[in-house]
Parts: sequence; structure tokens; C-alpha cells
Amino acid sequence: MNLSQRIKAARKHARLTQSELAEIVGIAQTAVSQLESGKTLRSAYIMQIAQACGVNSLWLAFGDGEMLKPEDGSNLIRSTLDEIFHGETHEDGEANLALRERIEAVQAASRLSPSESTASEVIPYLIEMDDPARPGRTKLEFSITASLQVSDDVLRRNAVDAKSVVAIAVTGNSMSPVLQDGSSVLVDMRETLIRDGKIYAIDHDGQIRVKTVYRLPGGGIRVRSFNTAEYPDETYTPSELEDQKIRIVGRVFWGVTLF
Repeated sequence: MNLSQRIKAARKHARLTQSELAEIVGIAQTAVSQLESGKTLRSAYIMQIAQACGVNSLWLAFGDGEMLKPEDGSNLIRSTLDEIFHGETHEDGEANLALRERIEAVQAASRLSPSESTASEVIPYLIEMDDPARPGRTKLEFSITASLQVSDDVLRRNAVDAKSVVAIAVTGNSMSPVLQDGSSVLVDMRETLIRDGKIYAIDHDGQIRVKTVYRLPGGGIRVRSFNTAEYPDETYTPSELEDQKIRIVGRVFWGVTLF
């Protein structure tokens, strides 16, 4: 079975119409239709579709295993470099070796976090991928194989729904000392309205940025790093936000820092 056939089979298994599945996942009904017809060959919402239909996400994405075989969260990280992230080539995998190692280290650290319960959720990472439509540029997609296993206690204490949460790996020292290079954060994608001084994940034309954000009169924003000595404030007018394709992905509500 190819991807379109698997998505259709998963939807029928869940006894959902295309419109119902689209509403649960948060996408347009036409997006589901194009996936099932084969007009669209990839989607950033495979993990959410699998969760909505109650099927194995590895089976849905790659055809691996059985449709209803229970998943072990540890199996969502592949050991070979050419299967680290959804859809990348061997060369991409080599380039992302450091990111994979950081993700695995964060997973180990998160398992040591205090918890009142052993229940957990598997949260996918949002990653930068090469954009075939724009050579040399990237776009953001949900990873199928890179994920973070998070205690239900963390989600409950922060009053967030696992379906609206994504993990992001922090790179560089712009947010030091609060978020070191190699940290991972959890982002609530429902919270895109800016509350001054809170930390947000930003999609800056296909690049992931994690910054403190402030509103400016007239609809602009100020983006601030903690390491202001090396990274001065940035300000954007509404037209610059549109021209530079800057959007708020969501608010950061939890993180693991590795020292």
C-alpha cells in the first residue's frame, strides 16, 4: 500500500469522513482529499492523522509494521542516519547527526524528570527540512521519527493538550544562559497571541527561532534574545512580518537544558 491508500484505510478504520478527520487534525478537508487521491505525497500532519485514526504512525508514514501494532516510543528514533527524519536523504542524515544526538540526550534527561505518574505522551519534533521549491532554503515540518517522550504530569500542570504540542531543539547561544545550545523545549501551538515577555517559537521563512517576544504599537513585534551582548533586539513592522514570512508557532511552556 502506498501513502494515499494507507491514509484512506486508516480513516475508514476510525469510521471518520474526510471532513471529520480534517476537523480533528486541524487541516482543510481538501488536504485530506488530496492525500487520499495521491495528489499530495507528503504531509506535516502524519503524526496527527495517525493519532486521530488510532493507527501506528510508522505504518502510516512508511508502511512499517502493522496498522494497529502498538508503538514503543523508543522505536520512533531510528538508528541509521538516513532514517533520522521523515523524508531526508543519507546526506541530510549525516548533516543532522548532531541534532539526533541532542534529541537522544534530551530524551534521557526528560525521563529523569520528577513525575507522579508513569503515563506519557510522544511529542514530535518540529524540524527544518530542505524546501524542494526553493533551493538552498528550508521549511518547517513535523518529524515522524524524532520525538520526545513527555510525562502526562508536565502536560497536565501546564494545562495543555498533547495534540497541540510540538518539541523544538534549541541551537546556538542566543538564549543563553536560560536555554543552552542543545536544549529542547515544548511549544503549545494554540498560543499564538503574544503575551509580552514570554518565550515563543517563531517560523522565520522556514527557519526555527526561539525568542522572547513583545508587541509593538501598530501590530509590529520586538524579538529579544537573553544573550543581548551578542544578539541585539530585532523589530519588525506588520509589513516586514509579511514580507519576511515571520509567524508565531506557539508559546514555549517547558524545557530541558543540558549542560
